[in-house]
Amino acid sequence: MKIHNPASVFPGSTYSHGIEIPANARWLYVSGQVGVAKDGTPREGIEAQTDQVWQNLKSVLASAGMGMENVVKITTYLVDENHIDGYRKGRAKHLGDFRPASTLVIAKRLAMPGWLVEVEAVAAKA
Repeated sequence: MKIHNPASVFPGSTYSHGIEIPANARWLYVSGQVGVAKDGTPREGIEAQTDQVWQNLKSVLASAGMGMENVVKITTYLVDENHIDGYRKGRAKHLGDFRPASTLVIAKRLAMPGWLVEVEAVAAKA
């Protein structure tokens, strides 16, 4: 992977502007994961749901023989702009200093009432 953060573009604090993937890479598109446990119970609050989202994403990645280091793009949907800080705190716990390309959208609501956050991902592994 090659990261592209040109000096002519406003620097991203928690993301990369572009990530280039080698031609021989396998691609994995991960559907939006929500803060719901395996038994279907939504976690309480944005931080708990965010933690569950990332645990779910890691499980899908692992099933493909990949890890967080293979994620090249994420799209995050939050239902409340007041949840941005709580989400970023949880995201940092799972991503550390790794910075995939990223988009954050504030949506009116998600598919089910009570869902506060949804994250979809694209991963690649050479």
